[in-house]
Parts: sequence; C-alpha cells; structure tokens
Amino acid sequence: MKRILFVDDVELLRDLYEIMLKKELDQWVVKTASGGRAALELLKQSGFDVIATDMRMPGMDGIELLNEVRKLHPQISRIIISGISDQAEAADALKSTHQFIHKPVDTKTLKATLARIGGLDAYLKDEKLKAIAGRLRVLPSFPQIYLEIMQAIESPDRPLHRINDLIIKDPGLMAKILQVANSASIGSPVKIHDPGLAVQQLGLNTVRSLALSAHVFQSFTPSRMKNFSVDALWSHLMKCANSARAIMQAEDAVAADVEAAFTAGMLHDIGKLMLADSLPGEFQNALSLAATNHVPLQEVEREIFGTTHAELAAYLLGLWGLPATMVEAVAFHHSPEKSAHQHFSPLTAVHVANALEHEAAGEKSCLNQDYLAKIGMENRLDSWRKTIPSL
Repeated sequence: MKRILFVDDVELLRDLYEIMLKKELDQWVVKTASGGRAALELLKQSGFDVIATDMRMPGMDGIELLNEVRKLHPQISRIIISGISDQAEAADALKSTHQFIHKPVDTKTLKATLARIGGLDAYLKDEKLKAIAGRLRVLPSFPQIYLEIMQAIESPDRPLHRINDLIIKDPGLMAKILQVANSASIGSPVKIHDPGLAVQQLGLNTVRSLALSAHVFQSFTPSRMKNFSVDALWSHLMKCANSARAIMQAEDAVAADVEAAFTAGMLHDIGKLMLADSLPGEFQNALSLAATNHVPLQEVEREIFGTTHAELAAYLLGLWGLPATMVEAVAFHHSPEKSAHQHFSPLTAVHVANALEHEAAGEKSCLNQDYLAKIGMENRLDSWRKTIPSL
C-alpha cells in the first residue's frame, strides 16, 4: 500500500481526488490537507510516498510547500496539480516538483501519473543502484542555466538576446551548440561561429536540451579507455535524440512528448560517461567482456555493478526532478517491457531510435519486437526507418 497526500484549499477538489482513487483502495491510502501548514503537520505524523498539491493557495503556496518537502522528506515524490496558464510560472515549478498535471485533471491522467511515478520509484530506489551512485566521484547538481533558458523560452516575447547572453556565459554549452549547429546532420552550407545564429538554426527547445547534456559532459572527464570514446558517445546521443524526435513527429505526438523524447534521447547513455569517469577500471572490464563475449553491455554491467548505465542515468535525472516521462524513457530504453505504461510514448521513440542507430553502426539489433507488437506499433517500423534522417 502506498500513501498519497492531496493538498488543496478547495474542499470540493479534495473530495474529488478521494473519489478518483476510491477504486484503488487496495493500492493507495488517500489523505488530504487544506493547505501547506496542515500538510507539513501530517507529514510529521506519518510517512507518505507521494504528495500532490495545488500551486496557488493562501498562506503557503504549492512551491513553498514542495520546497519544504524536498528538504525534509526528499524520498517523497512531488506532484503539482494546477490550472495556471503562465508558462514561466509552470517552468519555475519544475525546480520543486517531479511532475506537473494541469487542471482540470481526469481520473485516467491522475492514475497514469501515479502508476508511472510508482514504477520508477521502485526502480530507482534499488539498493544496488544507490550503492553504485554513492561510489561516483560526483553527482552534478541540476544546471541552473537550464531553468533560466526554459523561463526565457516560455516568456511571452521569447527574448533571444537573453538566451544568447546566457549561452555566452557558459563556454561548455556554447561549444556544444556551435558543434551541433555545424554538424553534418544540420546541413548548413555556411560555417556558423555566432551563438545567436546557432540558436536560430537549432531552435530553442534543442538549445534547452543541450543545456542538460552539456552540463553532464562538463561534469565528467573520463580517461581514455579501449572501446569507449566520449566523442562517439556524443555523436550517438545526438543521432538518437534527432531520431526519437522524428519518430514522435511521425505519430503526430503532442509537442511536450516530442521534446521529452528528444531530451531523453540526448541523455539516455550518460550513465556510461558516469561509470567511465568514476569507476574506470570496472567499466573497462565491462566493455572488454561485452566485446569479447558479444553480449550487450548492460548485461555485463548488471553482473559487475548490480545495475546498468541506463538505470544510473535515470537515477541522476530523477534526482534532478525531470518529468517522469523523460526519466522513464532513459531508465527503460533497453527494456521497455518493464514500464508500467504499455503504449506509444517517448520511451517507445527512444528505445527504437537507440536500436536503429546501433543497427546502422553494424551492431546486433536490440529492438524489442514483442514490445512493439504489444503496443500495436510493429507495423510502423518501416515508416520510422524512412523518417529518420541519419539512417
């Protein structure tokens, strides 16, 4: 049984949330609070797995409440349920929450969100995974520049000069943006040296995702080792990100899911970078065994570390509080059948993109055909192959 606390100053909505989960009483114990202070008192008295709060409440608003929850009870999954239309304010909420649900919320959306968070929670709190994370040289904090870029993007006038100023102040991010803007996949006939032109060429959402990946690549500096190249990893991540975005667009997915797939594609293998940086000897052993025995790297990692690079990457993104759809796509990109959500999603796109990019590199296919059949998408594979520009 999991425990969830709903916080809202409107009594009718508190009653509604209880009704929504009435049929889930074998899975959820539901409690409610009328405000932030009352919620904190309840949290003192008993433990909860999830807290879901409104954003605008008298006395203590939802952001203030979740900031306190993050400090006092970091193990609790945090959800905001709000009807705010201000996108900058919604972006700011991502600093404190794991998931944002727009009002009016329906039963299906609420249950799906709780199922996704519950599944990831069990997956990412595995003791072996936490033990490996504890051995890492560093776990980078969430990049502030991502939030600043996100707020600039979501502002009504989208001030490009503000975004350009942010990029110029971060040499690592600026280098990555120029590198991607001048890559063969973009196809620009003229070499781009101006970050402002690079931003216009790539698009603001791509720049936002690059802020995350650049931060990770700056945080870890692995030594050279056999069968592992940082440049090759970066190239693979960019190809997968573009491929995952193309797959989502081919299925007319909503914009948020398209960008979630792109960002997850760009981050799905950063666990390799983390292992190469902090545990180079053991990771080199894993690479060598995988190459010698012709088995997937993640299988060898499981034997050596008790976890995989996919789970380690998802652990970091979970600590950062990124949306559950992104964390799920990273965590399960080798094993999509383990997801609590068996339907087309950013996870599907990242799994397929990763598999097809490995195939294009002459490696053994890791595509889960049974999973595609289960979600009714097995007949879309040929169309996706034609859609992906790098294949």
